[in-house]
Amino acid sequence: MRRRATILNVVLGLAIAANGIFAFGRDKEKSNRNQDKTGHFKVPVWVRRSETGFETDLKAENFQLSDGKAPLNIMSFQSPESPTLLFVAFDTVGEIANINQVRLALRQELAKLGAQYWVRLISAQERIEVLQDPTSDRSVVLNNIEAMAQIGKAGLLESIIPIANLTTRILLRSNVRVAVIFVTDSDIGNYRIDYLNPPVNASDSRDLSRRFAGRALQEKISRMVATLVKSQAPIFIVHIDPGRDPLNRTYQNGLKQFAEAVGGQLFLSKTVADIPTVVEEAFRWVQNFYLLGVDVPRAKSGFARLQISFSRDAPPNPGGRLAYSGRLFFP
Repeated sequence: MRRRATILNVVLGLAIAANGIFAFGRDKEKSNRNQDKTGHFKVPVWVRRSETGFETDLKAENFQLSDGKAPLNIMSFQSPESPTLLFVAFDTVGEIANINQVRLALRQELAKLGAQYWVRLISAQERIEVLQDPTSDRSVVLNNIEAMAQIGKAGLLESIIPIANLTTRILLRSNVRVAVIFVTDSDIGNYRIDYLNPPVNASDSRDLSRRFAGRALQEKISRMVATLVKSQAPIFIVHIDPGRDPLNRTYQNGLKQFAEAVGGQLFLSKTVADIPTVVEEAFRWVQNFYLLGVDVPRAKSGFARLQISFSRDAPPNPGGRLAYSGRLFFP
């Protein structure tokens, strides 16, 4: 218990020190890792027994990794029972009935978390704001959720990359699991930037953004995915009020790409009654992943493919299929 407390205190210090990322909007620290011969990655891995269950009792020796050319050694290993830092980010500015329902669902899921979970709250509306620094005190977390404001514009598109950068820094510098649950009700028409009617570049006769709705949004999504793939902490996006028009469907497809780029998932609620189910599902994915640290020989293209399978040391019936993001990007 003393060792676990020490680890969590280190994580707390890292998280507080990293607040500067939110203030300045980008990471100013330069690195010489481009000159390294290998890249270090921490890969979240799930072992699904069925559509409703996960295998959580495996050890490091039960997995084997390769980059398609040669076996790779597991440099670090955190099981689903390891100390975990969970970020809960809010981009909720819509219907109060939906927001109240998601608050209730969060109360129920947070109460189920074990003592090894520390939770940090972030507002990701018109500007990124820390609502609560990492704490294991559930009552403090719940009180801050209840006190959260719900006015303003949607902010997910502006906030998800800074949050991904921050959580990846903490993940790589600590020996704990790190994950993000991003709760949103954002509508593409509720951003400060007008994605419904983007400006036309008069000097470019091929600019078809007004004639083809969503083109400017699709281009932005593509650029963001190319940036997010460099991050490593899994992000789970829970959309509690998805729009059904074509442009919002394009937006939701972009959210799916964002989550999958960092090994996470998108969960869409079709009705208010579905909100507890999708919130519960996001928490199940957070609670049940292994984190495998691995050094991978640097790829000339900037990308490498990671292959993970069960080793000969795995139980006779490990009982599931592996889910992980096998595409790694070298910064």
